[in-house]
Amino acid sequence: MSRWTNISFQTKLLLVFFLLSSIPAMLIGTTAYQRSSEMLNNQTGQDLDVILAQLNTSIERQINDFDRFSMLPYYMPDIFSFLNKPFVSKDQWGTAEINAQKTMVRLMSAYPSINSSIGGLMIYGMNGTTNGYRASLESSIDLSVNMKNDSWYREVLDQQGGFVITGVNEIRQFTGPPFNAIVGSRLLMDDNHRPLAVIAIFISSDFIQKIVQSLELRNVQVTVLDRERNLIYDTDPLLTERLRQIGTDIKKGAWEADIAADSGKVNYSGVSLKSDYLGWKIYMGVNSDELLKGSRSIRNFTIVIIIVLAFVAAAVSWLLARGLSKPIYRLIRSMREVERGKFSAPAAIVREDEIGQLEKSYVRMVHRLDELIYSIEEKERQKRNAELYALRARIQPHFLYNTLNSIRMLAILQQSPQIAKLIQSLNKLLHANMKLDSELVTLQDEIRLLKDYATLMDLRYTNVFEIEWRIPEQVMNAAVPPMLLQPLLENAIFHGAKGLERKLIITVEAGLEDGGRTLSIVVADNGAGFSDEAWDKLQEPADDSEHTANIGLRNVRDRIQLRFGHDYGLTVDRDAGLTRIRLRMPYREV
Repeated sequence: MSRWTNISFQTKLLLVFFLLSSIPAMLIGTTAYQRSSEMLNNQTGQDLDVILAQLNTSIERQINDFDRFSMLPYYMPDIFSFLNKPFVSKDQWGTAEINAQKTMVRLMSAYPSINSSIGGLMIYGMNGTTNGYRASLESSIDLSVNMKNDSWYREVLDQQGGFVITGVNEIRQFTGPPFNAIVGSRLLMDDNHRPLAVIAIFISSDFIQKIVQSLELRNVQVTVLDRERNLIYDTDPLLTERLRQIGTDIKKGAWEADIAADSGKVNYSGVSLKSDYLGWKIYMGVNSDELLKGSRSIRNFTIVIIIVLAFVAAAVSWLLARGLSKPIYRLIRSMREVERGKFSAPAAIVREDEIGQLEKSYVRMVHRLDELIYSIEEKERQKRNAELYALRARIQPHFLYNTLNSIRMLAILQQSPQIAKLIQSLNKLLHANMKLDSELVTLQDEIRLLKDYATLMDLRYTNVFEIEWRIPEQVMNAAVPPMLLQPLLENAIFHGAKGLERKLIITVEAGLEDGGRTLSIVVADNGAGFSDEAWDKLQEPADDSEHTANIGLRNVRDRIQLRFGHDYGLTVDRDAGLTRIRLRMPYREV
């Protein structure tokens, strides 16, 4: 804050104009960019959700066709009969075995013609027979490969006749180089639900690419992972690797991923969907930077506007500051003259704007200051005279105090202890009155002084009142202003005993409130109390013309509030025949 006050007015005006002109443009541009980006992201997300659902449905429909293909052997009794017989070597085949083998060969060779994505087929009989067909190359079955160790084979046996689809596996069941394919398999069972054979269809993942191309997805990346999050199909290998690292188990949701490309860091965002039928996870996303290219043009346009407004604000602020600074510098020079004691105001320029009003007020102020100086000098002279008068007035209490001490010594010499005791109490009160200018005394000293005062009052009002003291030891060291409680006790005796035909009972008690932070002193009596009119008069400001007896309580209240603040002070209430005067002040120890 101090740095801001040290900046020149012209610089402040420049900064204010810049902020007032650039901040609204910045807010509008930022809001427009954020809103357009948000709307574009939401719309793109909704479109991707629809397209992803279509892609998932197409893939499931295609796999469902392969599921139906795996059930074709159920409609060929010859194959079932061949698979149900014990294993017989080829040199022992009869007509039935040969016909069944021909039927099986026709079946297997027909599969690729049904769907071009089928790259091969194997049928593993439980009787030990193995038959297969590969569409792309002329190759024979490699009988040395034990497929029973493959995970898909164990899974299909566990399914007991259900169709099992896996991710991409390496197929080694044929001679020649191995190839990758999706394996769709089923356990064939007879009418008695006994296992006959396992049929395995080797499917190329190219069918997913054909489906994606048919959807005509421009600038959209697609990744398909199997249940073990192994790759089945993708359009961007770098994005696929990142998606496999941030894998999630939720069925459907949004995702974001950053990849490092040759052009730098690229951010992708999109949606994902898990197929309930296949267990595969399909990711579909777009390049966020390309998607938000239009929105960024709004942001760039906003930056240009802010720069233009900054130059305009600088020019306008310079012109305004030039017109305002000249009269201000004139006032500064005049103020420096006033600081040196020369109360000569400059001639005000005739202008009706705020600067002109300021100059006129300044001229009047300088003249008024000149008059006040003479007034202050006169008051200082009067104050010195008053101090001399007050000094002379203090001689009288000292004289009276010394005289009373002499009378007390004389009473002791003449064996009048009661008179000596009363004069001693009066001396203590007079001595305490002379120390009113001191800061604070202990509550113990104040109570001791109050008891001396009670002794004098008992001499005046014999058997009129009785005082009960309830002051705990823990508050005896509390700091209180001197002579604070005497007006309260005087008020209780004077007002409480007026017109009372019985003895007045006065209680003086003290305690702590607010968790020990506040000292509370209560002077209560069961006397006649005083009227509401008297209490209302107590609330009025003090009047120097009033008699001292009328301002005792008000003086106590004012002393507390002037020293400790308006949160503390004096309150009066009457309840159940008791008049309570309560003092509250901070608890401090001397």
